[in-house]
Amino acid sequence: MSRSNGIILLIIIILFGLSVWAIVPNSQLSGVFHRDGMQLGLDLKGGVQLVYKIDFTDNMTSSEKKSAIDGTILKITQRIDKFGVTEPVIVQVGEDRILIQLPGFTDEQAAKSLVEQTGFLEFREVEKNASGGLVYLKDYLKQTQYQFIDINETGNRLFVNSSAQGSDYGKLVAVLTRDATGIHLTDASGNVTDNTTLAQYGDLASWIPARSTSGIALTGSYLADAQPALTNANQPVIDITWNSEGTVIFDQLAARLHNPAGSNGSYSLSYAIGIFLDQNLLSAPQLTSQSYEGKGTISGSFTVQSAENLANLLKSGSLPMPLEKPPLFQEKVSATLGAEFVDKSLIAGVIGLALVIIFMIAYYRIPGLMSSIALIFYATLTLAIFKLWPVTMSLGGIGGFIVSLGIAVDANVLIFERMKEEFRAGRTLGASIEAGFHRAWSAIWDSNVTTFIACIILYWLGSAAMHNSAVIGFAVTLFVGAIVSMFTAVTVTRTLLRAIANTSITKHPSLFTVIGGKK
Repeated sequence: MSRSNGIILLIIIILFGLSVWAIVPNSQLSGVFHRDGMQLGLDLKGGVQLVYKIDFTDNMTSSEKKSAIDGTILKITQRIDKFGVTEPVIVQVGEDRILIQLPGFTDEQAAKSLVEQTGFLEFREVEKNASGGLVYLKDYLKQTQYQFIDINETGNRLFVNSSAQGSDYGKLVAVLTRDATGIHLTDASGNVTDNTTLAQYGDLASWIPARSTSGIALTGSYLADAQPALTNANQPVIDITWNSEGTVIFDQLAARLHNPAGSNGSYSLSYAIGIFLDQNLLSAPQLTSQSYEGKGTISGSFTVQSAENLANLLKSGSLPMPLEKPPLFQEKVSATLGAEFVDKSLIAGVIGLALVIIFMIAYYRIPGLMSSIALIFYATLTLAIFKLWPVTMSLGGIGGFIVSLGIAVDANVLIFERMKEEFRAGRTLGASIEAGFHRAWSAIWDSNVTTFIACIILYWLGSAAMHNSAVIGFAVTLFVGAIVSMFTAVTVTRTLLRAIANTSITKHPSLFTVIGGKK
């Protein structure tokens, strides 16, 4: 055996050992190179599946609807990715529906909440009357016909329960809006309100959009980043950073609303800026500086987890189009059936591998044994790639892997048939090996190219046309398997055959399924 072939054989052995190490779970090293197990899809691991219909506005063109759906899918994907859901499936179904599959998600209501949150962040200030006094809900309840008190502000007014404690703090109580028919006061659900009922909330302030000197409302669309943090007192908060345009708007607001008495002055809503998420007040801090240089902090009754969730929600932004609620279809998929399929698939894989090995050894003898060793290496390396990538294994993915086991030896069959021809023609075993690999290479390449093309078409159909994750999984695993099989057939098998080419075993031609020939 040549020195270079020995080095390649050593590299193969090391690579095999690393592959075995990667695919074998180890609870003491859980999470290291994903050694906590293979990633399983919804059909094997269980999870939540939702189908939503998008609530398009009237008179939208087809291109506008397509753009809105693409934007909604992107925002939902960004939001879910930040929550650590592995390999979610989020695709368009039909003209106005979105399919969402969340593998490993066990809480159906939490999944719906994660998807449905609009995450609309806005900043508001308290409305003032002509004399500079603060405006309250009771001031509007006194009117016989609703008219905005600040006639320069045409946006809606929010009335929130800022005096409540705990989870009820900042909850929306009423909204004052204007439409084509006039100005209306409604409750948080959009129903026309009973003024007698609202009278008990008369002291709630009227919050209007906080605008720059040029009239631009400050919203979360101007955020550059949002990160959870802890104060010196270990209170969870959210540090926000504005983009260049948001920095200008916020500093203009600060210059107008800042409290000249600073942090030592008494609290007053006149100097407060309300931080609202989906029309609910998070906090209303005073602006004690005239300039914040693009940075700020959102404080409130946060836990560490809720601060992290809100920061992720703000970074992902609000959805371009609202989703109709409840979803058209929702299902919690049990992993029990999936576990049974995994066991059966494992048995099928082992049986398939054993049958291929038995056939190769029985028909090709020593070359068949070498290809069987290469096939075991192939299976180990392929599973390691699936795990380290990582590839989410669904039933379709397992099917693609099992099929790839059967076709992994195709290249070896071509090579061995060419070897037999060369050996019978009088070449030595070493020369027959080299000639066999050289002559078979073009056929090996052509056959694998057709497999690659088929996988690409299947992937496109599964993702763009059929919206089927099983088809996508089959295409991905078969594509990876075909690439690895080319490496194992051409490199691993040839290295193993070269290692025995100059040994005494070559004195027995019958072990190579031929009779006669030079040795």
